[in-house]
Amino acid sequence: MVIHEYPEGLVTTSMDQKHMFSAFPFLSSYDPPGASEGTLDPLGLYQIADQLAVQLVPGVRERMQRIRFLTAMAVGSLVTEDLEDKPELRDASPYLLWEWLVVEALIRTKGEDPGIWGIPGTLVARRALNQHGYLDSRSYLKTPRIFGFHGVYKRLAIRLGIVDVHLGAGPNAAGLVDAWARGLGLRGLSETKPILSRWTAAVRRSLNEKPPRTKPNWTNEAWTELAEAFAPARAKFQEKRSLRNLLTADSDRRLGVLPTIWELLSQSENRELPEESLHDLLEEREPACASLLHAIRSYEAFARSLQDAFDLMRAAATSLDARGFEVTAIANDPDFLQSVKDLHKRFATAHHALGEIKITSVSAQNLFDDRFGVFAEPIDAGACALALCAHHEEIQRGKSANGKRSWFDRLGPDRIYMRHAYREKRRDIQPNKYLHDYRSVPIQRFHSDLT
Repeated sequence: MVIHEYPEGLVTTSMDQKHMFSAFPFLSSYDPPGASEGTLDPLGLYQIADQLAVQLVPGVRERMQRIRFLTAMAVGSLVTEDLEDKPELRDASPYLLWEWLVVEALIRTKGEDPGIWGIPGTLVARRALNQHGYLDSRSYLKTPRIFGFHGVYKRLAIRLGIVDVHLGAGPNAAGLVDAWARGLGLRGLSETKPILSRWTAAVRRSLNEKPPRTKPNWTNEAWTELAEAFAPARAKFQEKRSLRNLLTADSDRRLGVLPTIWELLSQSENRELPEESLHDLLEEREPACASLLHAIRSYEAFARSLQDAFDLMRAAATSLDARGFEVTAIANDPDFLQSVKDLHKRFATAHHALGEIKITSVSAQNLFDDRFGVFAEPIDAGACALALCAHHEEIQRGKSANGKRSWFDRLGPDRIYMRHAYREKRRDIQPNKYLHDYRSVPIQRFHSDLT
């Protein structure tokens, strides 16, 4: 017997049937780790968009959703200030134990509350609690870099002076904690010692577990107390005002145009303005941002064309059998033609616009040229489709030291088989809509939570 691995599952065949599958574009054994898929950003479009967004609103990231985690970090910096990191427990620092406790409290006591959406790592935490009733580095979070609220919000918290680079208390931590405490019915920071001491003791007990895990020996009331203290939608007036003031202080432009976006949202009847419309209003209010906004619009026009064309090709290849899809056949599709028509002109416009702005970390214009230069010259639709496939394969190869698999298998120079995980139904192209987010979504979420 021989076992063949197909996208639909495992199929057993006898040896005399083996030849029937010789032309199929699948591996007969598992993919090695270096050849696994890179499931995000198949055309390498995100990096430049992210750099532009950082230039527009530094400190804010698109994964940010609930602003009250800044308060949890401020309080946590005081809870853990007398607890030392142990070199032998590098994956269980005191601030991580604090995070585990906060997240566990929210999941334990408010798991069905629709108001606690937006907690980083919720699914992982819920699975860990269901499986063995606690959180630790193996089951939930070893470092804050990938998920967890310290990882998601650290840059913003540092920029606002809430914590320092070591996640200790920053110059603005005390003011925020004072406002938070008053919302709990206390007389400010001066009356927080009993509650902070209880939480410090819980972190210390959890750190002393072998290996460290959430084991504070609490009653249900203690878990509820912690959850109520940081439930994302439960901030009171003074805490909201403190967070608003930190976000919108524009004396040193530490958050770029965020204060202006905040003002525009406050003045608008529509609290969920499309980003394209918001940028039009922003340019009227902030003429100094005109070059950056032009670069964003120009880059998005190019990026949207490329992504729409790629998605159309995926949809066209979805219904094909094992013989695969002839790539150049997409050249007859009207929407594909519209997407790639004058693509070289959109390239030129974006190239020039990116050259008009300065990004400290890297030259966006050079990165754009290096990555997308194949689309700088006029080519017909069929050749563009082939170039798009080759570009995707190159991007996938560059995602790790050993590369990532492309979303399709090659059957020949101009024929592909779209793998099942990456097939999709056809959708309308969106030539006038941004492909990427430029931080208006998290800012709108912040605004909603604080007003």
